[in-house]
Amino acid sequence: MSVFFTYAGTRSCAGGATVVYSSRPRMSNSRLRRLLVSLSFVGAVACEAGSPAPPPAGAPAHSVTQVPAESLTASASSPLEAPAVLPVSVAAPSPSEPPPELTGGGKRAVRGDAGLVTSVEPHATRAGLEVLRKGGNAVDAAVAVAFALAVTHPSAGNLGGGGFMVIRRASGESHTIDFRETAPAAATTGGILAMVKKGAYGYPATAVPGTVAGLELAHQRFGSRPWSELVAPATALAREGHRLGARQALVLGWAWSRLQQDRAARAIWGRQGKPVQKGDLVKQPDLSRTLEAIASEGARAFYEGPIAKKIAVAMAAHRGLVTEEDLRSYRAKLRAPLRFTYRGFTVDTMGPPSMGGIAFAQIMRVLERAKAHEAPAGSGLSHHLFAEAARRAYSDRRRASADPDFSPGAQPLLATLLDDGYLEARRPLLDRERATPSVDIAVPPEPEPLESQQTTHFSVVDAQGNAVACTVTLSAGFGAKVVVPGTGVIFSNALAAFSPTGTNTVAPGKRMQSSMSPAIVSRSGHLALVLGSPGGDTIPNTLAQVFRNLVDHGMTVDEAVESPRVHHQWLPDRLRIERNNPPSRSALEDLRRRGHALHLDAMPIGHANSILVDASGTAWGHADSREGGIAEGHAPAQAAPKR
Repeated sequence: MSVFFTYAGTRSCAGGATVVYSSRPRMSNSRLRRLLVSLSFVGAVACEAGSPAPPPAGAPAHSVTQVPAESLTASASSPLEAPAVLPVSVAAPSPSEPPPELTGGGKRAVRGDAGLVTSVEPHATRAGLEVLRKGGNAVDAAVAVAFALAVTHPSAGNLGGGGFMVIRRASGESHTIDFRETAPAAATTGGILAMVKKGAYGYPATAVPGTVAGLELAHQRFGSRPWSELVAPATALAREGHRLGARQALVLGWAWSRLQQDRAARAIWGRQGKPVQKGDLVKQPDLSRTLEAIASEGARAFYEGPIAKKIAVAMAAHRGLVTEEDLRSYRAKLRAPLRFTYRGFTVDTMGPPSMGGIAFAQIMRVLERAKAHEAPAGSGLSHHLFAEAARRAYSDRRRASADPDFSPGAQPLLATLLDDGYLEARRPLLDRERATPSVDIAVPPEPEPLESQQTTHFSVVDAQGNAVACTVTLSAGFGAKVVVPGTGVIFSNALAAFSPTGTNTVAPGKRMQSSMSPAIVSRSGHLALVLGSPGGDTIPNTLAQVFRNLVDHGMTVDEAVESPRVHHQWLPDRLRIERNNPPSRSALEDLRRRGHALHLDAMPIGHANSILVDASGTAWGHADSREGGIAEGHAPAQAAPKR
C-alpha cells in the first residue's frame, strides 16, 4: 500500500478522520518504515468504527490511507468550526546511544523555576511574566506578549500581520497554529509584480491579517485566563504610553523616509518632522481603542463591524485590495506540526506554508548522517559541514512549501525530501573537504522574493511544563508603512512574498510562503528547548546553529545563542559571516581553503530568544544581544521540588 502524508483528495468520515487518495508510485515497506520513524505530521484522527468513505471515482485502490485531520479553524464569526481533534504521533526511533545531556543556563542566562519569558522588548516580556504570576499558562502569557509587541515593537509586532505558533502541552501533545496572512480576493500576479516594482509598500502591498484570529484560536483551545485580562497590558501601554527602546528607535529611523509619508503613522512616531528617539514617550490612543474593542468582543471586533469598516474604507481610498468580506472570511488554522528527530531529540516545528521548517529538518538530518557533531565547535570543518547541509536544504525547501490548502501535492514531496532514501541518493554527495558549487546542486530558478529580516520571535515556558514558540511578522520593517486611520493598526506588505510562478503564486485566500519556523524540542518525553528567530531567509540556519551548539557542543544557552553564526542559502553562492561576531581567524582561513566565498556583513544573523529546560525541570532563558531584548523568569515564593 502506498502511504503519503498529504491532504490531496481528502474525504471526511463520520467521526472526523480524513481519508486521502494519492496516485503517486508505491513506497516499499522498508522505505516506509524508515520514513515513519524519521518524520511525522503530528495531528489527529478520530473516526467512528466502520469502513472509511469510498474512494472518489478513478482513485487507485492501492493508494488509500488515513492521515491526520488537516486543521481546526477559527474566525471572528465562527471561532471553532471543525470538530475537535486528538493528537497522535509516530514513535521516534530508538537512538543508538542516549541523547546528549544539555548543559544548562550559563552566567548570562535568566533562571525561571515557575516560568520564563524571553522576547525582544522589555514591556512585552514583563506583560507575559505578569500573566504567569497570576496563574496563567504559557499560551496565556504568549497572547499577552504578542499583543504588547504590537504596541511596543511596531516594526514587527502587530495586529495587521501574521505569524506561526508552536505549542507543546505538559502532557506531551504538540500543535501548531498558522495565522499567516492571506491574499485578498482581488489580488493578481500582475498587480503584485507592479506593486513590487514600485517598492512593495503602501496599501496595494497589504494582505489580510491573521494575528488577532490566531491569538484567539490559541486562547480558545489552550488558554486558561480571561481573554480581556491578556489584552489589558497592551491596551494600557498604548493608552498611557511607553518609552521607546533603543532597537525600536533604530528600526524606526530606517523606515522613517516612507513612514512619514503616511499621515497616521507620522502622527504616532513623528515629532516636528523627525522620528521619535530612544526614551521618548509614545502614546497610541487609536490603537488603545482598537485593543479595548478586541478585549471586549474578541476577534470579531477586528474582522467585523466598525474596525473592519475603517480598514475597508482606507483600502478603497488608497488602491488597497483588502475588503470587509476578505476580513470576515479569514481563518486561523490549527495544523499538524512537522516532526523530526536528531540524535535522540524530537523537534516539532512548522510545516507548510512555512518553508523554514523543512529546511531546518533537512539540515539536521544531513548533519546527523554526516556525524557533524564530531567536528570541534567553531572549527572550519564544523562550519563547512553546516554550510554544505544548508546549501542543499535551501535548494529543496521552496519545492516542498506552499499553502497546503492550495497545493496538496506539496506534502508527499516534503515527506520524500526527509526520507533516508532521498538523502542517500542526493547528488552531488556532501564532500567533507570541498565546497560544492551551488550550480551543481540544482538548476537556478527564476528569482524568488526576498524576505525581510524585520520579524520577531518570543518563547515562553510555564511552571507546569507547557511551552510556546511564536514568531510574528509584518514582512518588512513596519510592513507596508501605512497605519489605517482611526485604528492605530499597521498593515504588513506580505503580498510581496508571493512568487510570479510555481506553487507560491497568488490565489484568493491563499497563504504566502515564509521562513518563520518556531520550534520546540523534547528529550525522552520531557520539554528541553524552545527555539525560534526572526531573520527572513536566515531563520532556519539560525535555529540549526543554536540547536547544534546546545546538543552537539554542550554549550550553555547563553553561549549557544551568542556564538558566531554563518549563513548559506544556496543562492547566491557565498557564505555570509557576521562582521561583528565572526568565527575565529583559523576557521575563516580553513573555509576559504575549502572553496567557500566568504561575505562579511554588518547585519547580524537572527535574534534567537531561546529557553533551555534542564534535567531538573528548571528553565533557563537568554535574549539574544544582537537586537537587544530581555528574558525574565518567575520564581515562586517557595520553589517547587524538582522532578
